[in-house]
Amino acid sequence: MGGTHSHEVSFFKPTSEHGKANKKLIIALVIIWIVCVFGFQALLILFAKPTPEANLISFETAWSGAAQSGATETVQKTLARTFLAVLGKNIAISADHKKVLKESLSATVLSLVPADQKAPFQETLAQNPSLAVTTAIQVIGLSGTGFDKIMANLLPSSLVPVASEEISAENKTALPAIMKLYCTHNQCGLTTMRFLGFPFHYWYTAQFLLILFVGLCLIYAIMIGRINRKFKFIEE
Repeated sequence: MGGTHSHEVSFFKPTSEHGKANKKLIIALVIIWIVCVFGFQALLILFAKPTPEANLISFETAWSGAAQSGATETVQKTLARTFLAVLGKNIAISADHKKVLKESLSATVLSLVPADQKAPFQETLAQNPSLAVTTAIQVIGLSGTGFDKIMANLLPSSLVPVASEEISAENKTALPAIMKLYCTHNQCGLTTMRFLGFPFHYWYTAQFLLILFVGLCLIYAIMIGRINRKFKFIEE
């Protein structure tokens, strides 16, 4: 009668030279993968520099201009468009900040409405803000084409009833910090550089790391074949 054989194989505590070589190979490939994945993230954090987007620069220029020489029509239009652009970030914005931005946008739009139309506009805004969109588009200066059309589509959900065309003192205090929070992003050479038509950091994480994984699998297949031949390991 044939006997029974018991085989116990441990990856973490291999006893054979073949097992030890296999363990070293796997650990080396895992280390390469970890360094490539998390090392890149560490580089992004290490070299990150807070960079304002164009919308923040426009806001700060208009805001300082309004404080120094009063809010001209051009300044008011710029402020309205910057508030609307930030409201377009929607999901990322907290409820309290949305309230400040919507009130500030609506007050700014009201200030741009001709004097003889302010009362009807306020009434419409109080009863059905979506009906005030046409007037808001005109006074802000949205053409309805390209990116302006996207901005115009944000207006129905962004306008709220306001009692005054003046931005409240509380909102004025809060606005600079709110705009800076949502319009400042960490960037570095790895995020601004482009490769194969993509931002490098996007290409690296979305494409290179997939290629790397397949490449590491291929390397393992080649190297384990060499190890098998070296130690005369035959798979049954």
